[in-house]
Amino acid sequence: MYFFIAGALLCAVAGALPVGNSTEYEYVIIGSGPGGGSLAANLARAGHSVFLIEAGSDNGDSILERAPFCAEASWEFFVSHFQNETQARRDNKFTYRLNNGSYYVGLEPPEDAEPLGIFYPRGATLGGSAQVNAMNMALPPDEEWQIIADLTGDDSWLPSNIRTYYEELERNLYMPENTPNHGFDGYIPVTRNNISYVTSRPGVSAVVNEAIRRLEGIEVESEEHLADLLERDMNTADPQRYERPGAYQIPLHIDERKRRHGSRNFIVETLNARDEHGSPLYPLTLSTNSLATRILFHEQKECGRKPRAYGVEYLHGEAMYAGDRRYDPSQTGELRRVKASREVIVAGGAFNTPQILKLSGVGPRQELEHLDIPVVVDLPAVGNYLQDNYESAVSIRANTPWENNPYADCTFDPTLPSEDPCLSLWLNDGVGPYGEGAAPLALWYRSSVSDNADADIYFFGSAGAEFRGHWPGYSQAQVPNTTFFWSMVKMQVGSQAGTVTLRSRDPRDTPRIDFNFFNSHEERDLQALAEGVQFAFDVFDAVGEPYAPYEVVEPTPGVDLRQDIKDHVFSHHATSTCRMGPKDDPDYCVDSEFRVNGVEGLRVVDGSVFPRTPGAFPVAPTFVISQKAFHVLEAGLKNEERGR
Repeated sequence: MYFFIAGALLCAVAGALPVGNSTEYEYVIIGSGPGGGSLAANLARAGHSVFLIEAGSDNGDSILERAPFCAEASWEFFVSHFQNETQARRDNKFTYRLNNGSYYVGLEPPEDAEPLGIFYPRGATLGGSAQVNAMNMALPPDEEWQIIADLTGDDSWLPSNIRTYYEELERNLYMPENTPNHGFDGYIPVTRNNISYVTSRPGVSAVVNEAIRRLEGIEVESEEHLADLLERDMNTADPQRYERPGAYQIPLHIDERKRRHGSRNFIVETLNARDEHGSPLYPLTLSTNSLATRILFHEQKECGRKPRAYGVEYLHGEAMYAGDRRYDPSQTGELRRVKASREVIVAGGAFNTPQILKLSGVGPRQELEHLDIPVVVDLPAVGNYLQDNYESAVSIRANTPWENNPYADCTFDPTLPSEDPCLSLWLNDGVGPYGEGAAPLALWYRSSVSDNADADIYFFGSAGAEFRGHWPGYSQAQVPNTTFFWSMVKMQVGSQAGTVTLRSRDPRDTPRIDFNFFNSHEERDLQALAEGVQFAFDVFDAVGEPYAPYEVVEPTPGVDLRQDIKDHVFSHHATSTCRMGPKDDPDYCVDSEFRVNGVEGLRVVDGSVFPRTPGAFPVAPTFVISQKAFHVLEAGLKNEERGR
């Protein structure tokens, strides 16, 4: 049964604020990341008026966002990995707040420290999390698209159809032009790292050569042979590609001058386009520093129809959201309203999309009524089924440094570019180590418990660096040049029991995020990760001197391996809190055309719609579904015209 909100549902924080004059556009989109930002630019370029709401600022001109090796501007979420508090606090990344407002990270906090949980940053800037991520543009196994097609009964989600959307958005920079099944004119450039930074390093090459020998049965004969193997295309259209474990380079959304490039660039290019008279070429309006507080609905009982979204209220002002480190609750901002003549589209991501839906009265009845939020539609799927890739680190300190470190002369100080030769090289010529994104190495590994013939673990790694998850200040951590790390990303997600729930009806408050790790398939997933750990150590052992004997940093030496993996597992690819499935099924949030069940005029286009976390990195799949959503909307408009 559907319920109408009489008048306006004003959240407590905004109740006393005057509402600014309304304006109207065809589409109002909440969120500027790979889902919402790309869709907004595509719709505007097709001639539709679009109002794009972004809670963060535009920091895209800063060195810290343009350079692939680092990023800034993130919301500071703290999440729970386990319902059992004792298990949760076994993680040495667990964070507490001290009385002086600073953070303590570790296993022995002061008695009066406030437990916060695990730090989980999300992009708080124009372009969303694609402005703070590692830019891994790897497409998932075709099975992920087949799952959606089977679940919804919609053949437009078949892998062969989905590939066309990737070709439309891709501007491939690493394959010969006109290579089949790739795009060369799209809005997202895709390239790879400088392979010589691997092949010119004897110790690093030795590790990769041994991994290839064990995974593929190939004896690498020379530096040139290794380069040829690593330059195989991870994003080939071959549906069996994940059935061939091996070593690869990771495709990255980086442009020709080695600058980060995502939906933010597409938005800015669309905004800046001018006709011969100097007037804006496309009807796109961007409102940054604008926190969406609720979606507005019309009652349609007299027509026997569902409630219809017709607009959005938002708070305009800097740092309106409590996840912002600059947040000041005394700064109230200005409450504004914008109307949509066609549709409202939510693209806030796996945490914020369910939050805005629930604040607007779309979600589980019991939770909404507990907070005195009038129910527009009782939709239990909203905020449930949260999931993520498990990640587990393998990190060692070798007996000797890994040779030819490309970062050896870098000072990592963006405030003094003239004193950092690496930064000067990148700024002036678009080359050098600061233009290298993510980790240069990737392995596909199939464990004995994979669901099918596909690899179920994606390794990425590097020498002289380390990644073992997030905690406040993690990006400033320094590691010696003797370090080699692998991060193992578990695909084929097991547990789908996570939740995003409201702490309050205040839209400025962050939600409560509980992943409920290992709620199901615990033995299978721990077995897969344990096999991955053993594989990594077998490779290191085979490489031998002068890098051995090595010191093991992680997993913790001398303890039960599976328990240690469970204690320190991390994640940063949250999905599925508004999952896609059969139309009007309350266990699913949206149908195959992104329409929110139980209402009209409202869609969700972001990573929250995936029924299962797709592959190892959700950014490429999210760009793809945004492109698909654009075509869905255009097809719907054409059908309307034909019906007139």
